[in-house]
Amino acid sequence: MAEWSQQAHFFADHAVPGMLGAVTSLYFDPFAELLWTGNASGQVTSHTNTPPAFSRYSSYPAHGSSSRRSAVHTIVSDEKSIISASGDSVCAAQRTGLGRWSVCIKYVLPASRVTDRSDHAPGLELAGMCLSPLSTSSDVIVGGATPQAASGTLTENDVLLAIHANSGRVMRRVPAEAAITHLVKSGRYVCAGTAQGHIQLRDPRTLAIEHQIAAHHGGLIDIQAEGNLIYSIGWTLRQGHRVPEPMIKVHDLRTLQARVPIPMTAPGGPAFLAIHPKRTSLLAVATPQAQFQVVDTNNPGQTQFYLLPSASYLSSMTFSSSAEALAFGESDGSVRLWTNDAKASQAALPVRFNAYPTKPPPAADFALPPPRIDWQPDTPLSCIGMPHYDSRLLSALSADDYWSHGTPLLTRPAKIDAGVLDHVQSVQGLGFAPLPKHLRGQRNQLVSTDDLTDRFERNGKLKRTALARLRGARGDRRVHLARFHSEQTGGDAPDEAWEADHAGMPGYYRLLSIQYSRFGVEDFDFGYYNKTRFSGLEANAACAGATYVNAYLQALQYTRALRAFAQRHTRMPCPSDECLLCEAGFLFCMLDEARGTNCQATNFARVFGHMPKVHALGLLDDASSAAAPYSQLAQRLNHFLLGELSQEALRTGASMALPTEVLALCANPCAYTLQTHSTCGVCGHHSSRQHLAHVLPLVYPPPGAPPAHDVASVLGASFARDAVVRGKCRHCHAPHAPHATFRTVPSTDALPAVLSMNAGVHTAAQLAQWVPDRDRGDAFLAPYLAVHVAHGRVHATCHATEPHGEHVAVYTLRALVVQVQGAHDAPHLCTYVRGASDEDREAWTLFNDFLVRPVPADEVLRFGEAWKIPALLVWERIDGAAQAHAAHLAHAASRLSPDTRLLTADVNMAVHRDTAHIRHELLAPDELPEPGTLVAIDAEFVALAEEEVEISSDGTRSVLKPGSLALARVSVIRGQGPKEGVPFIDDHIHVPERVVDYLTQYSGIQPGDLDPGTSRATLVPHKIAYKKLRMLVDRGCRFIGHGLAKDFRIINLYVPPSQVVDTVCLFHSPAHPRNLSLRFLSWFLLKRDIQSGLVLKANDAHVPDETHEGHDSIEDAEAALQLYRCYESFVRDARLEDVLEDLYEIGARVQWRPPARPSEPASS
Repeated sequence: MAEWSQQAHFFADHAVPGMLGAVTSLYFDPFAELLWTGNASGQVTSHTNTPPAFSRYSSYPAHGSSSRRSAVHTIVSDEKSIISASGDSVCAAQRTGLGRWSVCIKYVLPASRVTDRSDHAPGLELAGMCLSPLSTSSDVIVGGATPQAASGTLTENDVLLAIHANSGRVMRRVPAEAAITHLVKSGRYVCAGTAQGHIQLRDPRTLAIEHQIAAHHGGLIDIQAEGNLIYSIGWTLRQGHRVPEPMIKVHDLRTLQARVPIPMTAPGGPAFLAIHPKRTSLLAVATPQAQFQVVDTNNPGQTQFYLLPSASYLSSMTFSSSAEALAFGESDGSVRLWTNDAKASQAALPVRFNAYPTKPPPAADFALPPPRIDWQPDTPLSCIGMPHYDSRLLSALSADDYWSHGTPLLTRPAKIDAGVLDHVQSVQGLGFAPLPKHLRGQRNQLVSTDDLTDRFERNGKLKRTALARLRGARGDRRVHLARFHSEQTGGDAPDEAWEADHAGMPGYYRLLSIQYSRFGVEDFDFGYYNKTRFSGLEANAACAGATYVNAYLQALQYTRALRAFAQRHTRMPCPSDECLLCEAGFLFCMLDEARGTNCQATNFARVFGHMPKVHALGLLDDASSAAAPYSQLAQRLNHFLLGELSQEALRTGASMALPTEVLALCANPCAYTLQTHSTCGVCGHHSSRQHLAHVLPLVYPPPGAPPAHDVASVLGASFARDAVVRGKCRHCHAPHAPHATFRTVPSTDALPAVLSMNAGVHTAAQLAQWVPDRDRGDAFLAPYLAVHVAHGRVHATCHATEPHGEHVAVYTLRALVVQVQGAHDAPHLCTYVRGASDEDREAWTLFNDFLVRPVPADEVLRFGEAWKIPALLVWERIDGAAQAHAAHLAHAASRLSPDTRLLTADVNMAVHRDTAHIRHELLAPDELPEPGTLVAIDAEFVALAEEEVEISSDGTRSVLKPGSLALARVSVIRGQGPKEGVPFIDDHIHVPERVVDYLTQYSGIQPGDLDPGTSRATLVPHKIAYKKLRMLVDRGCRFIGHGLAKDFRIINLYVPPSQVVDTVCLFHSPAHPRNLSLRFLSWFLLKRDIQSGLVLKANDAHVPDETHEGHDSIEDAEAALQLYRCYESFVRDARLEDVLEDLYEIGARVQWRPPARPSEPASS
């Protein structure tokens, strides 16, 4: 054995001796030439191997605080991090000292360092830490004991925790079954020492105890493991007192038998144990009194004794991986480095810590001096470097503190009146002009308020003055609203996240937008904004001009008669390829089934944006058209959409030749008949005509008339619309004869099942009608309306509770759409829904895109604030006659059966389809799926819009506008039965929009595949493909696929989780953050190389085969189905965990890609 000598003696942290306490932990870094020390104050420091000073490389406070010290008892490392543990926390940091994560186990750490603030095991005092012995695992295993366990009583917090080394998340929590004092890893086990002197051998995958060794009946002092041997030193009992046992015990982990113990002859008994990293038969054993000896277990007689020249006690010891250095920590905060390299000791050369060359640790960046700027008048200010900051500066004052209409720096002056410029005269460069008459008395006036009409132009665009205010507050608009799964720290939204602005608008009315992290939209936490069972709607990026329609659709969805009307239509064979009523029905079905899961109206918005009438009427909110304010835009949409839904329903009914008693299913519940009467003022001729109406615009009293005290008082005038108009009389032919016109309703029974009203608030005087009368105390809106018709005239009264009476139509206020706009927001629409749930029909719910929350009734019905303007009211009829009619419609609808011919018929719109290469076989009528039928699915997509990304100066990447994808191909194959694996759907989807990228490498779609004039595949409209998938969902099929969550999201189809079998989840280990690709899984488990091109066999022997490049949806669906069958066999044979470990072990070696075939180069 080589002789050892002291190489250096230096203080850890280069601090005053004893200030930071003893060196409680030492660790030689296997990835860099660094020696890491941890002290009693929680400080972690690294030192280089360069004598004589062994200078400090990095140092950081890892544990404890200035008021509460927490000693570091263990340090380990991987390639990325240095991981340290104290009694109450685990911390990971880069080698430069930058923190990565901290996990609080017992106490709450300072907010600047903690990343996981949950107390995982309150009261647990950590005593040991080790890495998992599995090469493919990233687990850090920690354990300890509570004060109760130390006294012999175990609690539920006496556990072992497995922490992910990369994310810092606690992955597993396993009962300790004893008070843990030590943790080390061996070749096969996690070895846990207990206070009773036993050593538990645990499975590194589950942390379950497999074996237990009784080592020292008085307790353990230290344990070390290497290969198949575990060494331990401990206590023995003499006359009831614990004394160190002068023996080193050895156990063989293969036979679980004890070997001959090794005597320890140094006085004071053993305190620290270390194993020679190259010769496992050599042990270094130290005593607290600064003595140590090197023992050869194969030849105990050859023992070397050494005495450290120290007056302090030893507090730690460790071996370097090169076996050339031995470090000792002392109670005075110093470190002694001994070496067996005589040359290094005599010549003061660097001591080699590792047996192999390692990269030098990165040095600090040298700060270059700022360049000299040759300042010129046109030199841009951006040449001056500014420090990067990520928090709000003190100089960033809110615009509300200094802005007003009279601020000249922020308010652009109005243009000079043309009447002034026409008479201007110039004298010595100054212009003079008399003040025109129409401007007299208007000089030096400032606007004293900031109402809604003051901040927006008549077309709804922001004024420049209002834009200046928005810029002042844009920095903190989303401070409390950016929520991602990857950044969550637990807890609900703080109250200040929804605090009201200075105009009094609560924060949950703000204009919200989805934010995108580096993990995509799937990382956005929609559940943070919606804790109800009612689903919200996202703003659709594919059709930005139709995002305001979401609020209107929510109002229709919760109006039961309208929802039933649309859902009935989806069960009829609608002849139109683009039908708004079909898309509304599909959307309402999805919102019903989602039950709180966020949804999109992508398909509805797509069809809505394609309609020529929509563009002609200016119903899209885009920059190309001068859009009206949203309140007016929603009212125009209400007129158009309800009329369009009626026409589409009647068109479908006519094509089906329905009987008269069933034809009522195609009647719009909002439609009602009006009789318009006209009397000529010249000849007295009376005429009338009948027409259909869907919307009732409210008419308010004219200026000077007494104001209306509630909505019922304006209902009669709104129906009648008495007016005098001039026009040519068809009877007396007077060219400008006055005509008195009015409208009547035939009877009370003729009133519609749903009464849709346009609020018609366009002026401040009309908005004042909605302000409650302080003297009367009554609100303009009430929950119920009682309406009856007498002599064609409508009479109505408001009620706070449900009224009862004969020959009266009773309406309940079901939904209210309002335009809201805060102090620092652009205007947008929100929807209030009353009785969204049948359990509580009086509760109000707010829908603000994907934010859904309950709100009180007085907040809904209260108007008068400038930030809220009514737009639409939806009343639903609930009296006996209406209920009887609804029951009749439900009975008639039960006779409608879904049209299953879509699954059994061949639908195609491609002119040049190549029948020789058709690969799917349609379902036979006796093959229609039943609930639980397995099918495998895969879909391919093309890009309609590229992603817009903003890269900041600090390198952070933020998505301004996500890319837009469209469904291009969908394949479904049989998952069971005699034809298992045979496709029955393989449709390409016609995409009328402009495709910016066919994504051929990933989709296999070529230009021309989606064009009816050039496609050689089976091509169908989007609606047909969607109805097929919708039918499979409704019939209870279970879908097998890979990454189905994203596919169904783009298709805009909600599938209940019980009907989804995703191979991404089946072959994912909770201990690893990576999701495995379908290609890698197929290569490893199925021994198939997919997604690299295949040869398509022709059905006709005279037709040559085709070579398909890129992905193929049928191939991917088949692979997913076969992977599911493999998963079933693994579970049946209890092999799944072993297979997952092999997957991640081999995947890391091949970089998660199948090795390249000999004929193809390796992909980069």
